[in-house]
Amino acid sequence: MPATAVRHDHPSLRRTAAVASALILGGVLGGCGSAASAQPKASPSPRAAAAQWLRHIDERAGFSLDYPASWNVYGSRDPGVQFLVGPDDADFVLVRVIAPLPVCIGPGQTQAMKQITDGLLLDQKVEILREAQVSLAGLPGWEYVYSFADSATRGTGVHIHVFLFQGNRLQTLVLQALPQTRLHDLAPAFDQVLARFRTMPVVQTVPQSTPCPGVPQAPGPTGR
Repeated sequence: MPATAVRHDHPSLRRTAAVASALILGGVLGGCGSAASAQPKASPSPRAAAAQWLRHIDERAGFSLDYPASWNVYGSRDPGVQFLVGPDDADFVLVRVIAPLPVCIGPGQTQAMKQITDGLLLDQKVEILREAQVSLAGLPGWEYVYSFADSATRGTGVHIHVFLFQGNRLQTLVLQALPQTRLHDLAPAFDQVLARFRTMPVVQTVPQSTPCPGVPQAPGPTGR
């Protein structure tokens, strides 16, 4: 029988919620977060990707993600979170897609990307440990590794936060380890999950009068 994912309610997303607020309310990206959260949510579609792995496909948000079959799929109270999965509620991978952005970012505009991502993390109470320019699933972007203080456990956690730019779309992945010492054990699985992240043509429910170059579009409903 094919493997199926069991969905759980996630108790909280403390630090990621703070960065999400910057995405949605901050001056760097204006009000573009509201467009993402207003789109219909795709139903989880776990499929057998390989032995011991499942695949989540979200055609509306335009991505797929493979994850270990032993992990739990969580439901988030944040409507802007497209997917949330992990071995437990303290260690997880979160996917959020913000679209459309008020500007189109071309693949060569790395400094413009850096200005946006730096601005999103500027007022967060985090300690940036490492930052690097990356390319993932054919998309350019920036990756940050930072530690944060968790008020609930009074411990220190770590995030690997990946920002990927696709024209007027911003795809973000947050990989959390709490406490920070858990990252050593989780790193191999996190690396594989990132390597298995894929983008796909976006299904448009509302035609765009001025499509952004670089964003592949899937045929939408014609109404005929």
